[in-house]
Amino acid sequence: MTPRQVLIVAAAAALATLAGVLVLDAPLAEALHGGLPAWLERTFDDGVHGLDVATGMDLPRGVLTSALIVVGAALWLAPTRPAGTLAARLSAAGHPILVTGLTHAVVRTGGNHLKTLFGRLRPGEALARGDLDHTFFQGGISFPSGHVAHYAALTLAVVLMWPRGRVPALAVLGFVACARVGRDAHFLSDATMSIALAATAVVGFDAALRRARASRGR
Repeated sequence: MTPRQVLIVAAAAALATLAGVLVLDAPLAEALHGGLPAWLERTFDDGVHGLDVATGMDLPRGVLTSALIVVGAALWLAPTRPAGTLAARLSAAGHPILVTGLTHAVVRTGGNHLKTLFGRLRPGEALARGDLDHTFFQGGISFPSGHVAHYAALTLAVVLMWPRGRVPALAVLGFVACARVGRDAHFLSDATMSIALAATAVVGFDAALRRARASRGR
């Protein structure tokens, strides 16, 4: 996908967030609560757990982000190598790795601050209270989704910079978003807000690093 197309994804996700908060979140949460077949619940739970292990979601906070930024920066800053060599391919990998790390850092760290700021209850918590109309500023940590932020940062970087991997990347992101919403962990708008943030950040960091490289004459 082109940067323009990824920004369209960001805009669509932002509109979905607005629609979710104003209209869709409450009825969707009520419809999904306890309404999934047992096999689908197991598929969601086992699938997300496996992906969490595979992608480093379960690592201590900051470890994955720091590793991506350090490795990506080291490769990105390395001197230019002759084309076709292993060193040249490693140097070229620095850009997407660094973009991914920076996006992950901003979306995950920024998302955590937004969680505290908005204090939104999870759907299960709101349903337990019997009040889906007052979910914000209640001391919760649901908005935006940290899980979806993690996967959106990784997969949207793939979508933008490794186009051949866009289909499996988007499939992973869609699965995780559906799982988190379907299992009462998040409202629809929690998931779409994370996607909007990640899509915007990945395009911004990609453009900034390309300009920085051009200014260095690389």
